[in-house]
Amino acid sequence: MNILEIIEKKKNKENLTYEELDYAFNGYLKQEIPDYQMSALLMAICLNELNEEEIFNLTEIFIKSGEVIDLSKLDGIFIDKHSTGGVGDKTTLVIGPIVAACGLKMPKMSGRGLGLTGGTIDKLESIPGFNVYLTEEEFWQGLKEVGFIDVAQNEKLVPLDKVIYALRDVTGTTESLGLIAVSIMSKKIASGTKNILIDIKYGNGALIKTKEKALEFAEIIKNIGQKYQVKVLPIIDDMNTPLGNNIGNALEVKEAMDILQGKQGKLTDLCLDLSAKLINLACDISYEEAKQKCLDVINNNQAYQKFLDFVKFQKGDITKLKISPYSLEVKANEEGILTEINAHKIALLARSLGCFRQTKDDKIDYSVGIVLNKNIGDYININDTLCTLYISNPNFYLNEKDLECFKIEGGKL
Repeated sequence: MNILEIIEKKKNKENLTYEELDYAFNGYLKQEIPDYQMSALLMAICLNELNEEEIFNLTEIFIKSGEVIDLSKLDGIFIDKHSTGGVGDKTTLVIGPIVAACGLKMPKMSGRGLGLTGGTIDKLESIPGFNVYLTEEEFWQGLKEVGFIDVAQNEKLVPLDKVIYALRDVTGTTESLGLIAVSIMSKKIASGTKNILIDIKYGNGALIKTKEKALEFAEIIKNIGQKYQVKVLPIIDDMNTPLGNNIGNALEVKEAMDILQGKQGKLTDLCLDLSAKLINLACDISYEEAKQKCLDVINNNQAYQKFLDFVKFQKGDITKLKISPYSLEVKANEEGILTEINAHKIALLARSLGCFRQTKDDKIDYSVGIVLNKNIGDYININDTLCTLYISNPNFYLNEKDLECFKIEGGKL
């Protein structure tokens, strides 16, 4: 086979066979195909998409690149969740401890940031010492003792997705529905769980831009789940506004902790809803009963204690979580109703601070980010603080264009 012919074939909107996909993707994993040729193939896929057969075949190729975990070694009810990504999405850090406190087990494999969306692994690695690469013995011990673990992909679990994910992140090839589905579902199936909730984000701050595409994606992942005899519950959420008030790795960990200690708001409501739906999916109890269980473990502090146990087990020291000492307040220069906080523009601003990667080798500054001080619908007075930027140095320059993420009724900031 010839990689150039495969690229050309997809560029011309032809379908690729199992053998062609296997040759191209595993060739890249073995470093027999260079970045620039795989980037060209990924771009051709983004432009012309994968059909259902190609998605099924590529999912199988990804799964077979590593091992599949057999969870029957341990007693318990196993669940998993995944988000397609959004600005400020730290739901895993809240949901994992909640469901574990309710007695379920959640073995989670997460990814790093992709494009302008934050990655759970990046957030966890903002906790000094946190180990996202557990040994097999530690994996089972963590599930048994804590009930919730979160690991990065390694050479054993879907290693093909790990290398493709990193390349997609920096080559403008993040938005293919087929590639998103293959990436998510190969990890979920390899993790061994039979009850999976997929939180599908759509909007200007998500990889999937429209509700129509989100509905299409929901059908794709349900079909993959059916093929592998896995229950998949897709939930569709708007991501035109950042999720929660904190954007940035350490800041998002802090907000997750605040929620587990009783902070109220839309993000709390979403996490409770998703947790209850996960429990309802896997257990023989109603949604209402499941939600009450979730509320109880937050109110009695068990969920927060699970978070602390989880961080401690994976060698993190939450007391050393670092947020930059340098900050800059963004003030309103007009008054009126705050009508929009544009998630995409907020993400661009966060990237300029150092929250996200622009190349594969970029280092993330875990300590920087944005805290939103106002919410949509708030009345804004002149000189009110709209958001606080946590910056890497006190000489950070804020461009006028960076402030277009906020709209106040009657005009822009």
